[in-house]
Amino acid sequence: MRIIFVLRSLTLSGGIERVFVDKANWLANHGHSVLFLTFEQGTHPLSFQLDDGVGYEDLDCRYFRVYRYGILKRIIQMYLIKRQFRKRLQQKIEYFKPTAVVVPHNLTQYYGCLISLCSSAPIVVENHSAYTEFMNPGNSLKQKIHQHNYKVLVKRCRLVLSLTDKDADFWRSFNHSVQVAPNPITFYPDQIEETERKNRIICVGRLSRVKRWDRLVDAFSLISDKYPRWHVVIFGEGEEKDSLNEQICHLGLKGRITICSPTKEIYQEYFQSQFLVLSSDSEGFSLVLAEAMACGLPVVSTDCPFGPSEIIDDGTTGLLSKMDVNDLAEKMEWMITHEKERKQMGEKAHAAAAKYKKGVIMKQWEQAYLSVL
Repeated sequence: MRIIFVLRSLTLSGGIERVFVDKANWLANHGHSVLFLTFEQGTHPLSFQLDDGVGYEDLDCRYFRVYRYGILKRIIQMYLIKRQFRKRLQQKIEYFKPTAVVVPHNLTQYYGCLISLCSSAPIVVENHSAYTEFMNPGNSLKQKIHQHNYKVLVKRCRLVLSLTDKDADFWRSFNHSVQVAPNPITFYPDQIEETERKNRIICVGRLSRVKRWDRLVDAFSLISDKYPRWHVVIFGEGEEKDSLNEQICHLGLKGRITICSPTKEIYQEYFQSQFLVLSSDSEGFSLVLAEAMACGLPVVSTDCPFGPSEIIDDGTTGLLSKMDVNDLAEKMEWMITHEKERKQMGEKAHAAAAKYKKGVIMKQWEQAYLSVL
């Protein structure tokens, strides 16, 4: 099999970036020819390392540069850069002759270019966010155009891949060729060593509105005075960082809730924590839940569409919360006050996460790509 992965860049240390690199490396190490393309990388170092067997090139089509111009020149530059992107990607497709060209859902500005390639190239679209993020795009004309173009892309592409069953059910109304393959965890310890964990609640993810970190902060503020030895650490970057720090200070939680930059040693941070909390309005799959469970952590998550309920066995490997502050606070307090049950949940969570091991999941992705043939 010959496969091309297309990603905006490998500058950020995000979930999509890590999963795409993991898949590229695994496929290359299992006898497949892989070409990894970015188009806005520039001279930035790669956030995750590609193996020697993976070909890599940057198409140098940096769309964000158009915003430095005035409106008229910007429109012209938008047209030119999109035409350049389509031409350069087409050249790579003609040269490499791929079995599949895999693109994530978030190549917003290039939907039109990808639509035009669907008739001649085996385009595979991967949804790494729940469809609710696409169905609630806002009221601007620009957002509505992006939503329309994405629907057209989904209809015309060769295969749609979703991370959860419920998300896949929605996209089947647009395309009958839809398959489900969750993301893999990069590390699964066969045994969890007994270590002295801190009285710490860990949270991981980008600091965006959909993750609703404000809900987490409000929930912890309701119980923080009862448990002064407990604290929360959030690992992430994003546009909500300043407002979250203001909220933390306003509620008198400075020092009790800390926002840290993303780390490549996140598994070590899991091992030093007691449980993980996810407070999102929407999730595509939520790799952090599976990662934390693999490290023996029980998890508390809002029962949001669509990933958490397919990962967590409520009351066995973690707790599902209503999407409100008070119920989330109650579930967090239960975890804090039930030490014995928390440890038992962690053991069961570790066992349950085995189904997301890389070797298991990668074979599912491999079969999905092969089905394009």
